[in-house]
Amino acid sequence: MANEPETASGVLPGPDAIVVGVDESDSAFDALHWAARVAGRRAAPLHVVHALPTPGVFLSEAAVLIQAQFTETLQEAAKQVLARARTAMESDHPDVAFTTGAYPGPSAAALIDVSEDAALLVLGATGSGSIGTALVGSTGQRVANHSRCPVTICRGGRHAAADTRPVVVGVDGSELSVRAVGAAFEYASLFDVPLIVVHAWGSDRTADPHSASRLADWAAIETAERAVVSESIAGWVEDYPDVEIVTELNQAGAGRLLLAYAKQAQLVVVGSRGRSRLAGVLLGSTSQNLVHHAPCPVMICRDPTR
Repeated sequence: MANEPETASGVLPGPDAIVVGVDESDSAFDALHWAARVAGRRAAPLHVVHALPTPGVFLSEAAVLIQAQFTETLQEAAKQVLARARTAMESDHPDVAFTTGAYPGPSAAALIDVSEDAALLVLGATGSGSIGTALVGSTGQRVANHSRCPVTICRGGRHAAADTRPVVVGVDGSELSVRAVGAAFEYASLFDVPLIVVHAWGSDRTADPHSASRLADWAAIETAERAVVSESIAGWVEDYPDVEIVTELNQAGAGRLLLAYAKQAQLVVVGSRGRSRLAGVLLGSTSQNLVHHAPCPVMICRDPTR
């Protein structure tokens, strides 16, 4: 049963809570339903967040009145969005405990602040301000780059609870990759679906017959790369013995390979950066590519200390 909803700023989700950002877009409500299904399986509370846009700075007396009217309009719009979210939760997810909160903007900053105390942050792939594009909007991009907890960007997230498509996780042996593997095992176990562990150990240039790479001992390289996969999943296999695992090693670029698998997946999980990237807060090229182009939800596992 739903908790009494909160509509004032300052509501904190709690360390086990899943947070979902909503606006009036269909994409945001796809994300709401996805987040609610995960919260239900985890028996975790759901915190539904709407961030109000930041009004401009007004100097004249007349402009101050306009600002007050604009602020009132934004607050009323927030109430309507959260009321719609509550109706959706009560109708479709009656057993999931949830709270709602309206926060002062800007949107990205508000969501990043809330992520400090969340287990998972979920966003739609395109918000109400997006203009007919498949690319993630600026809010989603900034949140994915700076969130303090894992972030799921939902595209195509409104599926039946009986979705049997596999979870796909990209591994490369990095610390963030191992975090991603753990999250992928948890999700596959929660929804009783197979897990496909994908490791791309080459690039589009690897197969060039005129390059020096043709002289490499590819059999030895493949053996070493299989060891990377085995080490990455070893502990998680013991923790989740119920999960059916399929491993796929391919001498291809990671971005292209993971996008191919995403077409048949219900979720793709990756680390925010791979082992070949410099340490930093921004997403690597593979995770960026997936966030913008994957046809299914993409979970980005970040280092919370960065």
